[in-house]
Amino acid sequence: MIAIKRRIDNIPIFPKLVLTFLIITLPLFTLSLVLNDLGKQEVKNQISSSITMNIHYYFTTLEKELERIIRNQQGFINDEDLIQLSNSLTILSDYQRTKTINDLKLKLTALKESSIYIKNISVYIRSLNGTVSTSSLEEVSGNGEEAEAIAKATYTSGIPITVWQDRLFLNLTYPLNLSKTEKEPQFIQNIELSMEALTGALNSFPQEGGALLFNDKWQIANDKYTSPQAEIREALTERMRESTAFTMQVDIGKQPYMAVYEKSTFLDASLLFYFPENVVVGQLKTYGVWFWLLVASSFIIVVLFSYGIYLLIHRPLQNLVRRFRSVEAGDFSAVLSSSREDEFGYIFNRFERTVLNLKTLIDELYVQKIRLQQSELKQLQMQITPHFLYNSFFILHRLIKNDENETAELISKNLGDYFHYITRNGLEEVPLEHEVNHVRSYVEIQNVRFSSRIVVDFDPLPPSFHGILIPRLILQPLVENAYEHGLGEVVREGRLSIRFAVEADKLIFSVEDNGAGLTQERLAELNGALHRSDEGETTGLINIHRRLKLKYGERGGLEIGRGSMGGARVRIYIPSDKGEQI
Repeated sequence: MIAIKRRIDNIPIFPKLVLTFLIITLPLFTLSLVLNDLGKQEVKNQISSSITMNIHYYFTTLEKELERIIRNQQGFINDEDLIQLSNSLTILSDYQRTKTINDLKLKLTALKESSIYIKNISVYIRSLNGTVSTSSLEEVSGNGEEAEAIAKATYTSGIPITVWQDRLFLNLTYPLNLSKTEKEPQFIQNIELSMEALTGALNSFPQEGGALLFNDKWQIANDKYTSPQAEIREALTERMRESTAFTMQVDIGKQPYMAVYEKSTFLDASLLFYFPENVVVGQLKTYGVWFWLLVASSFIIVVLFSYGIYLLIHRPLQNLVRRFRSVEAGDFSAVLSSSREDEFGYIFNRFERTVLNLKTLIDELYVQKIRLQQSELKQLQMQITPHFLYNSFFILHRLIKNDENETAELISKNLGDYFHYITRNGLEEVPLEHEVNHVRSYVEIQNVRFSSRIVVDFDPLPPSFHGILIPRLILQPLVENAYEHGLGEVVREGRLSIRFAVEADKLIFSVEDNGAGLTQERLAELNGALHRSDEGETTGLINIHRRLKLKYGERGGLEIGRGSMGGARVRIYIPSDKGEQI
């Protein structure tokens, strides 16, 4: 057993899959074969039963329809219009006579239109010496010989259906029992049955086969399988005498036929329906052929499906194992890209997200510390700019000397606020409102210095963003950069725009000038540096961009471009739902 298990374990995955599916499906195929044979017999029985029920339904329907027609026909014995024409014609005026004939014709037409089996209705009235018919607009004189001939044929060819000159009629003679008296009839009504409608009914059977409606005097047949009709009828003669309904097989030559027979006592007629047995069995044999084709196709499908399963499982597992080995070796940069939406796609995406989260955690725990150290160094370099300090004291000295005490007071207050803000320790994040106030202090000092050269347009901060915590000293360097590099060479009509905008769930801080300090080459260089992930030497703007990325991820950052005033435009994105509210 151990040796067999080892051999099975050493078999490749693909043959294992094929063998497993074949073992699973073999009992199903065997059971299907048995069920197919049982189904053949059951279908054969069901079809025979269905045909028998159809013939019985047809006969019942035909009987009820002719019975209804006969009842309506017999109702004319008491018809008032027909009685007047038969007995009181001489006392009727021309108007009354015409009206009575028309009323009678309307009743005959209504009866004719009530059934598809009625071809024509005629009433021969002896006192009128004419016939009222649904096929004629006016009464026809004479024609009594035909009506009387049909009436006499009723007593020789049977009732209720009378055959005369290869036509079928329902006859009503009044008074009745005319053959036992020498008294002439008052009227003879004949309803001619439609041979086309009866033939059409035989052709409308759902099963393909020949149909014959007959008795000893007449017969109506459809146009299917007419050649063996006489032989089948002759072969079933003995059985038809013994039984009023049966279903049996009869062999005509080498061809077996299934025959269904039923006799109607009311109509004094029989219905025989027959069809070749291979019409049913042949279809079942076709099912058998299709079954074996299904078995062969199933085997091919099993092989293809096994190969598909092999590809769907083995190859993705190989990719996943390679990715595990890369991560194990410390390579977090290789991406296991997948556009799949199945379970493997879910595993790949979750695994990749786990690797990215792991890389992010490493960045936060190690890279962030290094970048924060670099950032703090850069901030210390930017916090106390000697040139800005000298200029501020020189402006303050000039204002005091010129007795501009109010402006000097404003400069000293803003200068104190400015240096108080940048020299505070221990605060890595501050409310956005404080950061904006720090920028305003800086702008107020610069307004005094460049009052004749630069006009500043500073928007108010939206109230809903006052309490959002952001990294300290990320806004003022942008404004300082605009003064030094964008507007440093401007001697008049300089413009600086500081604006806030709300976009979806983000606040945008925008600084734009109309200076000419930003060339196209320098713009491309700065944008390239923003998207590089290497450390290297960084500027103040790039340092701010990286601080924002560490804080907010992809939803935060810095963007450098050319503004609508012709100079540089620097924008900062701050997500409103990422910082804490105070």
